[in-house]
Amino acid sequence: MKETTDRHPYLVKASVTILSVGLLAAGCAPTSVNLTPSHPPAASTGLYPFEVQWDSPRRGIKADDLKAYVVIGTNLFPMTRVANTPNRWEALVPLPPDKTSVPYHYKFDYRYPEIRNSSVASDLSDEYHLVVPRN
Repeated sequence: MKETTDRHPYLVKASVTILSVGLLAAGCAPTSVNLTPSHPPAASTGLYPFEVQWDSPRRGIKADDLKAYVVIGTNLFPMTRVANTPNRWEALVPLPPDKTSVPYHYKFDYRYPEIRNSSVASDLSDEYHLVVPRN
């Protein structure tokens, strides 16, 4: 019986360490919030608005070093910053009229400073689906 009680503090310590590392890693990940409605109204032009908010806990990312895209299939559609709104991006994207649903995600390319130079990173959002309205 004594053997199990002696190991208990080590198990607790190991569990706390593993949990702490997991939380630290999760806290360092960029986050994106999809602001695009999944059922937009029909657009006579065939161009549909996409909007996303992207935040990163990484310090030192300059606005000029951050590019955002809507990714549909293998196509990248560049996004522009929403004026006077931090970390928000938008784009008008043509959607194929023959599809009823279009899977998409967002891609963010950026540079961030390190001790001696800068590094390049890329982040992908979760996949979303947009229902293409019929005219």
